Amino acid sequence: MLIALGGTEVGAGALIDALWADSEGDAAYHALESTLYRLRQLLGQPDAVRMAGRKVSLDRNQFWIDMWEFEHELQRSGDAGMSITERIEHLRHLYEGHFLEHGSEKPWALKTRYALRDRFLRVIRDAARECESRRLWQEAANLYQSGLELDSLSEDLYRGLMLCHHESGDHSEALQAYRRCRELLTRFLGVPPNAKTQALYHSVRERAASFACSE
Repeated sequence: MLIALGGTEVGAGALIDALWADSEGDAAYHALESTLYRLRQLLGQPDAVRMAGRKVSLDRNQFWIDMWEFEHELQRSGDAGMSITERIEHLRHLYEGHFLEHGSEKPWALKTRYALRDRFLRVIRDAARECESRRLWQEAANLYQSGLELDSLSEDLYRGLMLCHHESGDHSEALQAYRRCRELLTRFLGVPPNAKTQALYHSVRERAASFACSE
């Protein structure tokens, strides 16, 4: 939770409210102090976690945390010697799974989980569109596919994938992407693809039929 809330000067009140909501006053504060003591013992460094002025901080000089490195890389404009796809691959290496995916479903964990995922998806979308502008359809398709691995219900990513396959002439893959989109949206959200996705599907299908007739 300290990491989820930024790791530096996290209010004791926020920790207490989330972790010891049923405790009262001094009991909750003592529970926090006791837990911090045990955490320091587990880490083997008494100064790794500090509390001053009812603010709790991790000593960043004593930790390497993938989430912090990931956030740092997101803020960079990119290495001049690194291609778009190489940068996304580097970020993907840091982002090996959703934040505490199998560790907690608490509101504070979910908020951080979705925020990190959505930030990464924005970077992936931007990279895919950059590849599209250069007509690098396969690279863009790979990026959209990597985005769908993070969020399999993101309809705009399916449209991007369909468009890339469509533009590269691989109509069967474009149609298959639509079918996957329709199946997952129907199964998990109970809705069909929206009008934009369906319009792209019909365009791809018509072009595929036209291409087959010309053979």
